Amino acid sequence: MATIKTDVITPTATAYIPISTEANNQEGTGLVVTYRYRGSKAALRLASYQWVAAGGKYSIVEDGPYSVATVTYSGPSAILKETNPQPITQSELLGEEPATRFEFRTEYYDASIFELPLARKESAEWERFYSISTPPAPTKADYFSRIRLAGEDPNSQSFQFEVNGTSFPVAKQLALMWARGQQSFQSHKVSLSKVSSYSALNGLPATPPIISSIYSGDYLAILNDFPDIVKAVMPKPPTTAILTPEGTTWAWLKVNDSTSLIVKTNQVERNETWTFAAWDTFVYPLNLTN
Repeated sequence: MATIKTDVITPTATAYIPISTEANNQEGTGLVVTYRYRGSKAALRLASYQWVAAGGKYSIVEDGPYSVATVTYSGPSAILKETNPQPITQSELLGEEPATRFEFRTEYYDASIFELPLARKESAEWERFYSISTPPAPTKADYFSRIRLAGEDPNSQSFQFEVNGTSFPVAKQLALMWARGQQSFQSHKVSLSKVSSYSALNGLPATPPIISSIYSGDYLAILNDFPDIVKAVMPKPPTTAILTPEGTTWAWLKVNDSTSLIVKTNQVERNETWTFAAWDTFVYPLNLTN
């Protein structure tokens, strides 16, 4: 039987070696320095505390006989890592450039049939038609209330769909829909998410206000430094007046600002989401220009 002779190796806390170092500054996005190390799982995990303290983001692949760690420094942390071996402070990371991606999503929801643009238009015509009658004149609320009664009890005669040659075909259709149990229709809104990833040493987002403001698309893009490609595909307000309910304006409202802390890689991922819709200007402060 053959005998295989080997050296006896005692693993230590420093049992890892550097494999490569790469630095780049492509497309003016700032200096990025990437280090790769190979060694035991225990040694690389122990060394990760030093990488985190220096402002690095790391990942460890633990497949095979050896583990491989990739450590990345970006923005000020990359520059300081090259010139200063000491851990980077919070104040030095304030100018860090996060890795950012943008996501557009369409959100579907059920809206009342009374929110149909044609229904709002005819309710205004119905209100004007009866405004010449003896006070108190019916209101738009009476228009929708009588449609509900007509749908629940077709014999109630609560709504006159034709009066002196003037007809209200939308109201008749709404009453038929209500009678068969259809009280809503599917509508949708477009949302834009900005997902930013940066070093955990850079902290968490500030506490949001109790009531958020709404913004025009142009102003929102300026405030958040959206790339031109994102600006180009952001939806625009409709030009048809009937699609904008009274007391509202088409704008962007922040509906989410959440943060995920990934301890293993020393990263913070922040998700900011805005939804484009006709928002009530009585509730939300309006910011349309810079």
